[in-house]
This record gives sequence, C-alpha cells and structure tokens, in this order.
Amino acid sequence: MQTQEKSKTLQYIIVVNTFNRAIELVQRCLRASLNQKIPPQKIILIDQNVESLNLPEDLSTNPLIVRTRTNKKSVSAARNTLVIPAGTEWIFFCDDDGFPCDDYSEKLENIISENPTLDIIAGSIVREDNNEFYNPRHKKRGSMKSFRNTKKLMGSNLLVKANVFNELGRFNENFGVGSYWGSSVETDFCWEAYFAGKNMEFFPELIVYHVPPFTESLRHGFKKTFKYGVGKGALVSKWLFKKRKVKVIYELLEMFAVPFIQIATGLVTLKLGLVTSNFAALFGRVYGMLKCLFVSKV
Repeated sequence: MQTQEKSKTLQYIIVVNTFNRAIELVQRCLRASLNQKIPPQKIILIDQNVESLNLPEDLSTNPLIVRTRTNKKSVSAARNTLVIPAGTEWIFFCDDDGFPCDDYSEKLENIISENPTLDIIAGSIVREDNNEFYNPRHKKRGSMKSFRNTKKLMGSNLLVKANVFNELGRFNENFGVGSYWGSSVETDFCWEAYFAGKNMEFFPELIVYHVPPFTESLRHGFKKTFKYGVGKGALVSKWLFKKRKVKVIYELLEMFAVPFIQIATGLVTLKLGLVTSNFAALFGRVYGMLKCLFVSKV
C-alpha cells in the first residue's frame, strides 16, 4: 500500500453535510475522501439527521473524521456551523451522495500550484453510471471570469479559501435546500464572490462522481421543479432589482427563454414530462421573483 503523506503546499479540509441519505452513500463519500493520496487535514461530517448517523467502527473511530451535530434544517445553515481548523487554507464542500475521484487531491494541488491567486474553484459533477456530466453547463468550456459562466459552480464540488469563505459572510441562509427560498445558495455565493472581484475558475478535470438523477412522478417532479424555480426567481430579483447588478439581466432573460423553448420542444415531441416540468419552473420563477420584491428575506 502506498504511504499517504501530507502535502507541504496543499492544506485543505473536506466538508460533507448529510441528511436522510442512505448510509451506503455517506460511507462511500467518506472512504473516497480518506483514500486521497494527499489526505485532508480533517474530514468534517455535519450530521443533520434527527438520529445520529450510525457509522461503522472504521469510520466512527478514524481520527481524520470529525462529526458535528446540528438541528439546522437547511444545507446553507448547516454548512455555516463549520468550525474551521487552524492552518486550513482550502475548504472542499462535497455532497453526501457524491465522492471525489481517486486523484482529486493530486489534481487540486497541481491546479493551485499553477494558479496561486485563485480564491474559489469549481469542479465538475459526473454521473457515476455513464460518466456523463451531470449538468450540461459543465460540458462547455468557458472561464468563470465571465458572468454567464458563474453557474458552473455547484455545491457538490466547491472549493473556497477559508479566509475568503469568512470574508464573504459564508452562505446566505435564506437560500438553499431547506431554507426560506429553497434553492440557489451556491449561485448566490458565487455572485457575491464575482461582484466582490474574487478570482474564480472552473476545472473539469476536478471530478466528483454523483448518483444519477432519480426518476420521479409527474406530480413530485412538478412540485420539486416549482420549488427550485421559486429560489431562482428570488435570486434574480435580489441581485437585479435590489442590488441593481445590471449583468444579472443575462440571467433574467435566460431563466424565461429556456423554459419556453423546452415547453415548445415538449409539445412538438409529445413529451408531457418536459412540458409540465418547464411550466413548473417558469411559474415558480415568476412567483419567486415577484415575492422577493415585497419581502426582506434575501
């Protein structure tokens, strides 16, 4: 077995928050994190479950894994409880149903050594079943220095310098799964960094593998897509109308144009699911945008 040695240049922690997730997926994420050639300083598991997650002994007693408990309901609020260990330079946020590729830490060290001024790094999300990109945005090249590419940053594979994370005020707890608006926390964080002039970039070779999307009933899919749409509409309303960032007009146009195109495609191809999901997204975005104009929770 190859001896794991800590890098002199790469000082990072891995943060995984978990809630109602199958224990097998959480274990896989933790073991993939432990197996990195350049091990993290700590792997911090933020346990949001009502009853503490029952980990096997090899994980529960591993000195690299630190488990914290919180009753916070949202992902953003749970992640904000993070106590950053002394000496940490980078924080790697990984979802509990994903896991980093075998050479993640080596690629990360190489990226940082070649780009020492980076503040935030976005990696790609790849489906474990077919090795295709989970998000179509990751298929396209493009620098995150351009506003239209900022949504390449996703919470499943996000790295941020510890001091920058604190400087930006961490995550906005009104956004994200389980929060008031229900989604869009990573994009909100990314826009906060973008408009603050932080140096961000996307590296597709930095891979987190993810379970494939689940097939849902039309009813459940409609409700879920509507909820995510509300968050997106509120996000645009916050940054365009309340913070007056003109570049967000691009997102405003896209968030309405894409559902209309998809609805038209669904009607032509007789795909009912495509029509209903995009109608839900469109309705949710309008609702969220208008609601945000009249409330202060942004």
